Amino acid sequence: MSASLTFGQDYKEWDDHDVVRFYEKIDLDSYTLDDEGEEINEVYVPTKVEDGNYEVEVYKISALLYRIQDTNIYMFFRYSPYLYSYDDGILEVSYNSGTFYEKP
Repeated sequence: MSASLTFGQDYKEWDDHDVVRFYEKIDLDSYTLDDEGEEINEVYVPTKVEDGNYEVEVYKISALLYRIQDTNIYMFFRYSPYLYSYDDGILEVSYNSGTFYEKP
């Protein structure tokens, strides 16, 4: 996600969802364990996203965590946004949090 896109104000009338923080996924070596001795394959660490407006497509990982398609960036929502996999919309980023506006 490198280029900001310019949009009219009409997308602000779409359903909006608060993004608390952005993460990137780090794949772990085989046989990595969590604190309960269970094998884990990846961890999600906080990352920074440049302020701006982006046209994105999202993919559901869990109720609160969604991946931005074609990136290694994940959005953690304040509340479950009840989005479908492969929903698209406009992501406004400011101070490393943001709002996802779901395209109708």
